[in-house]
Amino acid sequence: MNTDIRTFYGFKQMPFSAELKPNQMYLLSSMVDISNKIQFAIQNSMYFTIIGDVGAGKSTSLRYSLHQLPGKSYQVIDLVGGQWSFIEVLRQFMASLGIFTRTNQPSTMLRQIHEALDLIYNDGKRPVLFLDECHLFTGDFFAQLHLLSQQSLARTSVIPIVMCGQEGLFEKLRNPQARPLMSRILDGYNLRSLSQDECFGYIDHHLKVIGGRGSEIFDKPALIAVSQVSAGIPRNINSVCLLALKHGMEQSVQLITADIIRKVTRNWWE
Repeated sequence: MNTDIRTFYGFKQMPFSAELKPNQMYLLSSMVDISNKIQFAIQNSMYFTIIGDVGAGKSTSLRYSLHQLPGKSYQVIDLVGGQWSFIEVLRQFMASLGIFTRTNQPSTMLRQIHEALDLIYNDGKRPVLFLDECHLFTGDFFAQLHLLSQQSLARTSVIPIVMCGQEGLFEKLRNPQARPLMSRILDGYNLRSLSQDECFGYIDHHLKVIGGRGSEIFDKPALIAVSQVSAGIPRNINSVCLLALKHGMEQSVQLITADIIRKVTRNWWE
């Protein structure tokens, strides 16, 4: 078959994509709550943490929250975590600010970073650090992260930081070495899986708003089946629905049933 899913079902745009713009996202109550809490933490020069399982929507919530910050008032420095030393994180932070140096002296690097941050303040903007995949950072990073946002001679406010990561982030923040960091975390949010009703709304949004088709493509038992097999995790919902649509296309059927959901979610290695 030479056609594709979008053509077969008559979608105006491919649904269940992870690359949606913030204004296309299905607006969950958790996303609004997280965005409001982040703005409050930023206004009070504090840190905020989002923790959740793989695919639970942490990065999506982060993207939505970032989109709510007025570009004229804030400059976002956005970094993604990895198994790096604090020196390497400083180097990446400097690169995001347009600073390039050969020094490996933390004190020199921090001084240059704070000078650049002060210039952002002088331009009438407030810098905010967004850190995704924080659970990947090493222990020494959490022991020294507060040094990045500390006050300087030119300003009295602390640079707010928003951290996002999987469950392992809990343990790293509880480490005694991270005590200076924890003392500045104003609030946090532990992302949970979607309820069945939220799952139905999520699917309906992708089919109607994104795809431009009615939600009748999935019958009610199929929707229930998707909610169950996905465990309410948005990334899993996307995968299951795409597999079901692909199967329906290959079988030349326009209606996705619970039987199709069962077929496409069987473990391929069994």
